[in-house]
Amino acid sequence: MTRKERSEAYLQAHQVKINPVLPEIAPDAKVKPAEEILRRAVAAMLASQIAVDLASDSNVRESALFFTNILELFGLENDLTPDEQKLFDLAYPDRQNTLTPADGGQLSWRIEMCMPLFWACGLLKGELPYPSQPSQIEGLVRILAAAEDFDVLRMLTVMRPAEEILDAADRIYRMDWACVDALVNRTEITGALNYDVVVEQHKGFNWMIGAYDAENWDNVKPHT
Repeated sequence: MTRKERSEAYLQAHQVKINPVLPEIAPDAKVKPAEEILRRAVAAMLASQIAVDLASDSNVRESALFFTNILELFGLENDLTPDEQKLFDLAYPDRQNTLTPADGGQLSWRIEMCMPLFWACGLLKGELPYPSQPSQIEGLVRILAAAEDFDVLRMLTVMRPAEEILDAADRIYRMDWACVDALVNRTEITGALNYDVVVEQHKGFNWMIGAYDAENWDNVKPHT
């Protein structure tokens, strides 16, 4: 059975609309190295937690200071994207910043971009949860909180096989198409999919496998 056939069987089992003409996702894609994926996942997750507090407009400076300390503990200060740097800059009142609670709400969804990365690294155990609702991150938070430094996280990393990662990337790509199709046609999204979760996880997979030139984390484009 081909990857495309496996994906379509999975979608059919979950009652997700299938587009039979969609090709297999980026057949020449290669999964990034484990440490690069882990560093990106942790930096992005910490930034997203500041975004959550910015969105709620509560104690954002305290939040930014707290997560800055963790970022420095893990030695990831130089791993931030421009968007993430703006969030960490909220810790310092003397730094010009124009981020609003609305920006925080938008940026907080990037936690979903991180989920495929943590799953690929093995820090998220079991199957990647079906994207019908926002991800539960409590287990990941506990892992990060217990780590004394980045070496601890590195030792916990057990990369999943590339074929397993590419299979999951192909599935989410087809789920994204089903969501877009429903929005365009103003119909109910099939399979009880949550579009916000699907599109952000699709971006995370595209970055991780370098699909469609998705190297800029702040500007990854999902393709359906």
